[in-house]
Amino acid sequence: MMAARVFLLCFATASAAETWHLVDLAQVVCPTPVSSNPNAPPYPEYNLGINYTSSMQVDAPHIVSFIRASQQAVTITFSIEDANGQQVVPETTVNLQELSDAVPSTCKCTMPTLPAEVEATYGQNYGAQCQAWDNANCGELWGNVSLGSWCCRPWCYATSDCPDAYSSQALPGQFFSYAACNSFSPVSPCTWTEIAEKNDPCKCKNAGSIFNAAMLEKFPASYGSTCGTWDMTNCATNYLPEQVDTWCCASWCYVEKECSSAKQSLNPGMEGILFWSDNVCDDDPALVVQCPYKPQPVVPEGDTSCNCLGITMDSANLARAGLSANYANYGQQCAPHDADICEITYPRANHDMWCCTSWCWVDASCPTSRASTVWPGHFWSTESCELNADVVSGCKYNLQACACRGQLPTGSLPDSFAANYGSSCKAWDDTSCKDTWYHNPIGEWNTSANHEWCCDAWCYVNESCPIAKQSWLGIGFYFSYETCDDPPATYNEGTDTCDAVSRRLEDENELSLIEESEPSPRQLSARRRGGSSWGGGFSSPRRRSPPAPPTNPRRRSYSAPSAWSPRRRAPVTPRRRDVRRRAPPPPVPAPVNTRRRTTSINGQTYTTSPRRRVNGAVMPAPTPYGYASRPQLMNNYGGTMPYQTPYGYSGYNAVPAQSRPNVAMYAVGGAVAGAVVGAGAMYAYNSMYGDAYGYDVFRRRRFHDFRNPDYCIVTAPGSRNGAFMECDQCYRLYGYSMCPSARSCNTPTGCAYTTPQSFNRDDLAATGFIPKEYAPPLKVLFKSINGSGIDTDPLTGICPPTTREQAEFVESFNKTMSFKPDLFLVLTQQQTLRSAAPSGCDSDTSTACTTTCWIAHSTCVNGACMCQSGYCWNGNVCSPPGSMVSASYQLPEWFSALLALYILSHWMI
Repeated sequence: MMAARVFLLCFATASAAETWHLVDLAQVVCPTPVSSNPNAPPYPEYNLGINYTSSMQVDAPHIVSFIRASQQAVTITFSIEDANGQQVVPETTVNLQELSDAVPSTCKCTMPTLPAEVEATYGQNYGAQCQAWDNANCGELWGNVSLGSWCCRPWCYATSDCPDAYSSQALPGQFFSYAACNSFSPVSPCTWTEIAEKNDPCKCKNAGSIFNAAMLEKFPASYGSTCGTWDMTNCATNYLPEQVDTWCCASWCYVEKECSSAKQSLNPGMEGILFWSDNVCDDDPALVVQCPYKPQPVVPEGDTSCNCLGITMDSANLARAGLSANYANYGQQCAPHDADICEITYPRANHDMWCCTSWCWVDASCPTSRASTVWPGHFWSTESCELNADVVSGCKYNLQACACRGQLPTGSLPDSFAANYGSSCKAWDDTSCKDTWYHNPIGEWNTSANHEWCCDAWCYVNESCPIAKQSWLGIGFYFSYETCDDPPATYNEGTDTCDAVSRRLEDENELSLIEESEPSPRQLSARRRGGSSWGGGFSSPRRRSPPAPPTNPRRRSYSAPSAWSPRRRAPVTPRRRDVRRRAPPPPVPAPVNTRRRTTSINGQTYTTSPRRRVNGAVMPAPTPYGYASRPQLMNNYGGTMPYQTPYGYSGYNAVPAQSRPNVAMYAVGGAVAGAVVGAGAMYAYNSMYGDAYGYDVFRRRRFHDFRNPDYCIVTAPGSRNGAFMECDQCYRLYGYSMCPSARSCNTPTGCAYTTPQSFNRDDLAATGFIPKEYAPPLKVLFKSINGSGIDTDPLTGICPPTTREQAEFVESFNKTMSFKPDLFLVLTQQQTLRSAAPSGCDSDTSTACTTTCWIAHSTCVNGACMCQSGYCWNGNVCSPPGSMVSASYQLPEWFSALLALYILSHWMI
């Protein structure tokens, strides 16, 4: 009995370990976008990528399942290959049947006569009429780890024409059905649902008891125990620059390894022990979208791919961008090229500080390169460019970012400083500078050879100012020298004072010369400076100021709207951070080998097709698989028994609305700058390069490379609830709070998603394979998807416009900026079934028992029903060898075969 219970633990959490992989219908059923623009890149092949996660039992059989919103019939032709091009699932065409919850009037309870031994065990009238027969002792029969709402659903012995009729082993010739009782309400409240929720592997857990000493030195024991933004305040300190991202502001907690969105922690000594997830927690979208942390892709030292190419735009593209020949040097070298013309180059963008960032044209292989919408087919980057402090401090698109913020809140400064310290532009340290900062280790007085900064004017500014430095007082505020003009003074080391001198002043309207006693190494940093065409000869060196503690990557740059383009290189370092980080999952241990059935729950047995080996290698034996327990099957179908179909199983409304599956839009790609295309990319490509959009007019409204659109999920009520929409449009239409980022959906582990409607499920029983035999990531290729419910009309359906008129019509509705998911692919775990004994006579029925067995010619031995001497188990009954009653005996085609006894149960229906 204990062995059987261990087995159920391995498979009861199958649904929790699933990830829904979004199928982009538009890229399969719509015409491939075309473009007459010679600079448009070729449109890549669409595929759906599946990587292995920590929750996947890679040496257990898996089959392909589809989750679909439509109830109408649909035909899908697809194939799967691994990372080496090895065939995993050959080209397969499946006709998913039309779905309905209708039950024929002839589907009724049969009220059969029960054997005395069945009544003695389960009571009178067991299964005779509609009742939740499992509710009383579901835990005893099935074990708490496999429970769910199905325990509270009514069923009865019924006629064979019920759509979900399954053959009964306890009463030969009888069938049981849940559909026959669909007019009866389940038991409510269902206590078994509460128990199932407690066993949810994605439920937050307190892992403090297993923290090692190194973790306890850094984190409280409650770290990660509940949903929270645990890394909000120290992400830049604890993580490598290339790891820092908006997830630093996301809410997360520790979960079990079996959770589909689980990621392993790399705290030293905790690898493979601690797992965490940010998909199980609700984020504050407004906080995440304004998260100060941005990633810094690693650019190795000596790499030249991000160097400025020194190329210039041709006159035709300059004209299309709205620029004259005076801007021929646009992007040629590092400069804030858009600082004075952002409304021309990006006319429909939300102009901000990113307009004043320095950048240049680079090679597409640069890790931080971005595809240009101003000059299609070319790439830009801020990687090799320094911010121009003068331009940033006076950026006309955000004059408040670097403006003095005024007096700090009461109590913010140490008592030795005036309350108005740093409130406005002034040389606040021009007296007793050394006395103030000599002993301050953060100020680094002793590491600075030049102390002229004591006489410079400065003030506290907003955190959003890219050139701001963190206060040396450690008070959490930021300051800037570049915001202010300097007084004519120079620092006197001997007297620790600033002595007045004559200086050269420059005004916007006039240049006046005043006697100057000595040259000054410092220069003015006037906010009044704006920008012009920023030709290649432009240069504005930054003022010298004392070294300050390095700030987070967020303070160093802005890029085009909603894009991340840090300017500094992150040198490769062997040092590892003692913090949790994202990483590929570790190898998954093999499932427990326990007593198993010989046939699937529908009576049939399927076998995997082992991967072909090189010549001379031993071919592994095929693995028999299938559903071997009713709980596993019903939990995958929302607590109901699915209908049996020619291709496997099908369930109407198997996933109710407002469910929270894990969704991935991961695509498999190769070469940089063009091989990866995920969900929604067809719309992005079409509106960026497609002829229907009148390339010269509409393409400037896009700011992101079509290969990686920046999507958010619409959570606002209405027809677009649950849609994926480009974030800029979502923010404009619904606000930040209704638009959580979908960026993590593009990772193998996916993102959290709330279903706006119910979904149906189909299992393709004959598509089994064992993942560990193939190199990840797997690539799913779709040849065709056809169905009467798929609307391909550009005006009313899912396809992008093909004519200029259609483009103008849908533009007013932002239709091409969003899509609603209707189809997902899931890898469903199956059970490895027992093969026949080598002698050809297997006595183990794979059925648990306590003292007696209801299977004819069997005896209870050590908690398992074993066929008596002279009888063999054929998957249905114990029969004499060579008997006419064999495993090949089948019911009518719809029902496949007699239902074998359920594992782990002396419950017989």
